[in-house]
Amino acid sequence: MRSLCTRLGRTATALALALAAGSACAAGQVFSDAAPSPTLGRELKFTVYVPDGYQAGAAAYPVIYLLHGADEDENSWRVKGGAIETMDGLIARGQLRPSIVVMPSEGPSSWWTDGAVAKADTALVKDLLPYVELHYRTQKERRARSVAGLSMGGYGAVSLSLRHPDLFCGAAAISPAAYDPLPPETSAARRAPQFMRNGKFDPDAWKALNYAGQLDAYQAGKLRVPMWIASGDHDRLGIAVVSAIMFWRLYQIQPKQVELRIMDGDHEWMLFRDALPDALRYVDQQCVRS
Repeated sequence: MRSLCTRLGRTATALALALAAGSACAAGQVFSDAAPSPTLGRELKFTVYVPDGYQAGAAAYPVIYLLHGADEDENSWRVKGGAIETMDGLIARGQLRPSIVVMPSEGPSSWWTDGAVAKADTALVKDLLPYVELHYRTQKERRARSVAGLSMGGYGAVSLSLRHPDLFCGAAAISPAAYDPLPPETSAARRAPQFMRNGKFDPDAWKALNYAGQLDAYQAGKLRVPMWIASGDHDRLGIAVVSAIMFWRLYQIQPKQVELRIMDGDHEWMLFRDALPDALRYVDQQCVRS
């Protein structure tokens, strides 16, 4: 592990919330790491958060895989999304189990799926998860492993959960760019090599890989992954409608294990940051019950 910092200070807001709840101001630690990925043929970089007390203790922790959006990387949730302060605050107030958070990057346009140029789904499941569980003190049962993400990462969180319900106990999709049937011309998906054939966007590839194409197989299985979905009401990419459709499709399969929130805001980091605490609380509560 290569340390980014030994201690991260709180923002004034997070500190005020923690003090208001009568909690001690205890901060987690953040490191930079990379897992060898035979699937990708290169290293798979990630940033990892470990809760306060990890270094001095021997306990094993649940792990949350937090996925970035298009044109972002493994540092985006830390730098732009307030993920570290959010984790510190939720844990300090007893609203979240102390957990490890893994923020990976397989590339700015991987879409976290096995597409035309990279097997990003396979790399995460076959390369990253085993590496994390070998090198960090994680609890290794399903009820201790969840996934969340924004935009492209929201697409990925849902896709990974539907394909691998045996691995994840909960998922959160913030402004998920999981258009059905096809993404609009403004979507980064139209430019992603993962969905291209002969240099052009391939509608059939999108439909085959998108969540809607996975629902029949998921429904036929026995396991269900509780899912929390959120979008801004003014999302300029139309993802409020996308989220509502996704919610309704999942509601037909698991009516008591899917939630939808339409929030005030656009497709922007302010909304992503605001949505994260509720997303993490919901997923953690569902995982504890699983």
